[in-house]
Amino acid sequence: MAPKKVLIVRTDRLGDVLLTTPVSRALRETMPEAKISWLVRPYAAPLLENNPDIDDVLLDKGGSVLELIRQIKEQHFDAAIVAYPRWRVCWALWRAGVPLRIGPASKWYSFLLNRRLWQHRSQGEKHEADFNLELLGGLGLPFKRAQTRIVLTPAERESAKKTLASHRISFEKPIVFLHPGSGGSSQRWPLSHFMRLGDAFQSKGKQVVVTGGPGEDYQNIMIDQMDRIPVFIAAGSVSLRELAALFSWASLIVSNSTGPLHMAVALGVPTVSVYSPILTCHPKRWGPYPSYVEKDQQHEVFVAPSLGENGSNSGDMAAVSVEDVLEAGGRLIKQRLR
Repeated sequence: MAPKKVLIVRTDRLGDVLLTTPVSRALRETMPEAKISWLVRPYAAPLLENNPDIDDVLLDKGGSVLELIRQIKEQHFDAAIVAYPRWRVCWALWRAGVPLRIGPASKWYSFLLNRRLWQHRSQGEKHEADFNLELLGGLGLPFKRAQTRIVLTPAERESAKKTLASHRISFEKPIVFLHPGSGGSSQRWPLSHFMRLGDAFQSKGKQVVVTGGPGEDYQNIMIDQMDRIPVFIAAGSVSLRELAALFSWASLIVSNSTGPLHMAVALGVPTVSVYSPILTCHPKRWGPYPSYVEKDQQHEVFVAPSLGENGSNSGDMAAVSVEDVLEAGGRLIKQRLR
């Protein structure tokens, strides 16, 4: 008997949450009558707003596990899909009496799950989103890829358009967003390369906007060292959804491996990204989805050469040239304008 109420658990970072949204899409397609809920951390919850594949969002604020148990128990879930298994959450699901608890078998506390799948995520054997979708096998559903998703309202897009217009951005010319940070999740392409790239795009008639997350304020350095000053959206000055709405007007986004990159991909905006070769950070697991897996040419990914053997050490991020990224970005912009 198909479950009527399903909880999807993903209580970590922004990109991880977005790479789990295909699970909701697949569930909605195969079980349209089921109520689909999510359990996430509060800062990631805005990414799920207005998503037609999601009926409700529960927040794990990191407080008392008893409160988490109470919150889950009140909903009377038939099944939980645990894409990010942690002791606290697995214990709460068991204590709340969720009948079917699906997740990876690789943790010592996986005994708290009663339908386990062997996955070796840390070995980077496949994409994170594919790992997540595989868990649907615990419900007897076949594996099928789906797009990641962010759903913006017309009002949000219109507000973002006004913000860009206030910075004298014209919508008659291509708009390139540069996001030089990484949220501390991976090695970064050098800021000096982003600055040279921004100058190059502007010399070719493109408009450049620079964004950053909390603590990623590069404005003073870039103003001092760039030949052409781009538009800056002050780091941390906009909400997640406001940032997504700004991204939705882009012709191209250039970024490191980070949550905002996956926001752009989920919005259907072309991207160029630079990745570390380290196995735990490699695009084989964390690249634009499903583009990187399916090689559809909608997004360009550069992987820095490794400074160690078998991708076990850091990567030489500076070895990815500005010229190569500029050429790839230009191709994607032309492709989008066709």
